[in-house]
Amino acid sequence: MLPALLVLPFLLTSFPLLLIGWFKPVPVIALWLLGAALFVPYVWRRIPSVTGAADWGTTRAGQPGPARTPRWVLWSLVAIAVVFGVFQGIYHGQFVIVQLDAASYMQFANWISQHASLPIPQDSAAFGHAAGVTYGSAAFYQVGSSIQPQFMAGLPMLLSVGFWAGGARLALLWAPVLGALGLFTFGGLVARLVGPRWAPFATLAAGISIPEAYTARNTFSETLAQILFLGGLSLWIDSQRTDRGAADAARWRTSWRAHSRSASQVLAAVTGLLFGITLLVRVDGPSDILLLVPYCGILVLQRRRQVIPLVAGTVVGLLYGTVDGVFLSPEYLKTNSQSVKFMVAAFVAATAGTLAVAWWMRRRGRDWPTSWRPSVVYAVTLLPFIVIAAAIVRPYVETNWHALQYAPLSLHWIYWYTGAATIAFAVLAFALLGRRAVKGDAPVWVLPLLLFAWTIVEFLLRPAITAHQPYASRRLVPAVLPGLVLLAVWLTSWLAHRSQVVHLVSVPDFLKRAPRLFVVVCCAGAIFVPPMIGNFGLGLKSGGPLGVMPYSDGLALQRAYVGEIAAINKICQGIPANSSVLIADYTMNQQFGEPIRSTCGVPVAGVVTEVPNATTGSGTNISPATVLADVRAVQQAGRNPVVLAFTDDELTPLGNGSVKLIMAQNTSIDEHTIFGTPRNTVPQRFTVYSWEPAK
Repeated sequence: MLPALLVLPFLLTSFPLLLIGWFKPVPVIALWLLGAALFVPYVWRRIPSVTGAADWGTTRAGQPGPARTPRWVLWSLVAIAVVFGVFQGIYHGQFVIVQLDAASYMQFANWISQHASLPIPQDSAAFGHAAGVTYGSAAFYQVGSSIQPQFMAGLPMLLSVGFWAGGARLALLWAPVLGALGLFTFGGLVARLVGPRWAPFATLAAGISIPEAYTARNTFSETLAQILFLGGLSLWIDSQRTDRGAADAARWRTSWRAHSRSASQVLAAVTGLLFGITLLVRVDGPSDILLLVPYCGILVLQRRRQVIPLVAGTVVGLLYGTVDGVFLSPEYLKTNSQSVKFMVAAFVAATAGTLAVAWWMRRRGRDWPTSWRPSVVYAVTLLPFIVIAAAIVRPYVETNWHALQYAPLSLHWIYWYTGAATIAFAVLAFALLGRRAVKGDAPVWVLPLLLFAWTIVEFLLRPAITAHQPYASRRLVPAVLPGLVLLAVWLTSWLAHRSQVVHLVSVPDFLKRAPRLFVVVCCAGAIFVPPMIGNFGLGLKSGGPLGVMPYSDGLALQRAYVGEIAAINKICQGIPANSSVLIADYTMNQQFGEPIRSTCGVPVAGVVTEVPNATTGSGTNISPATVLADVRAVQQAGRNPVVLAFTDDELTPLGNGSVKLIMAQNTSIDEHTIFGTPRNTVPQRFTVYSWEPAK
């Protein structure tokens, strides 16, 4: 729980400073350290030992006495997380040129780490208030007289600490650190739900996959959201394990002091904060916890007092994200208004329905049943098979894949990164555990099953992301991939336990455990091998002394987006002092506008194309007369105009002036595939030319 407990006070204390424009190193770090020094020990001493976690509705149920957690489990988790972080750090990208979201987060952080506030000023006076320019670029919206960054502020605030400590190069290393901490947190959840001895394997199986590696090499928000989401689930399990029964069932009005000191109540409140504050990290984070609303209704009907701090913490966390979206990134919410409206409507409907059902049942003196009729049990058992069957058939029914952003192939996405065995095991585990939960035999699994089931079904219905792999795979990271691996490993543990009924006779003692070992090896191999092959691209080709030889063409050993920091620095070196930069190329302005503004510290504007929304690399839609008019406006403002473009052909029509090549950088990017597992990177070359008028 340590990663989540360290991140939470940072978000809680740092966001108000950004909101009031005082996001500076000393107050941010001082308040973070102070908050962590008070908050972490306060929560930490209320977390029960992982010892005995496997007795909670899992394969050890019914066995006398808890099993002691071996020390090798914790050290194995630490080792796996460290090795994963170091490996991804070696191959991490320098994603700072705004082509995808990772660079957008970096430039967001770059700005607030230097200027401590939002929004970003346009500096239109530096261009003589020219009418023919735009100050916005990709992921940075021009709104009125300012520029608003895309995305929520949670990850950029954390990346800012890296900028303060060592610039962009160190900030980029937050990606492998957060990826490793996310896996470490996942191991803790597996230890609680499946058993401590299964945690290292489950963590390794998740970490070997492309989605985890991809998001741990580039600064995406999904790894931070994973820490919060999985940490919240783990704390809720701990909250149930520390429930004091009648002592925690007293009324809050008369026993509020006892409740405020109760480990169960404190952990429930922190759980809510972790769930709710995901909105400060991802705008679609609350959609992952939608079924928390009806689950709180179940707690009300069960008269569980933990529901009050759980709801209170969730509301506070959601308020943080709401304030961020409304005051710092309203244009981002407007751009995603359809998804935001749907999410808000879903929460309102779920809340209204939950309140209505809870009121109706309490009015009639009914409690939530501890077990259901056989028909309900059968329906819940069959539901996972119905869902997976619908997902399999869907691509053959909805054939307009391109119009639907390839959403009908969402099950294929999961298959490419996990393999068929993990999907099959997870479906069986859903059926078995859902049956137990409905019968009241596995109460600790109810919330994990609800949230994982919802996030997986939601992803299958609508991934809501551009269908380019591996970029789209990041949607799997916060909940979908961990949920599938967790359930697949649970089924492996269940099968291993069931295999103990097989007894071999007339064999040496070391062979008597062979059936269980056989089951474990087969199931573990089926879970682990497919994602490993997909990530490392392992295969055989003709050649070598034996006629065939192994090869690897996967993404695991390939580094992308290298040299982009050096490319931006070269551009900065080529811009004279007291300059205003005009970018006479639409695509270049989209990719380089904000990096130049934030890194070089100069005013930047893009020359407006004559054809609206034109995306030209040759500049044929930009009239030289338009550029020269903007140049004269800059000169009249008393500043030095510098015009940038990708090629010298775009600048030579400007006439009397000097054209220079100020940056040429070779790099590579991840290939964008629609079908199948991505295996290679694609070379890319950036060149930037500058033009300055003759003196």
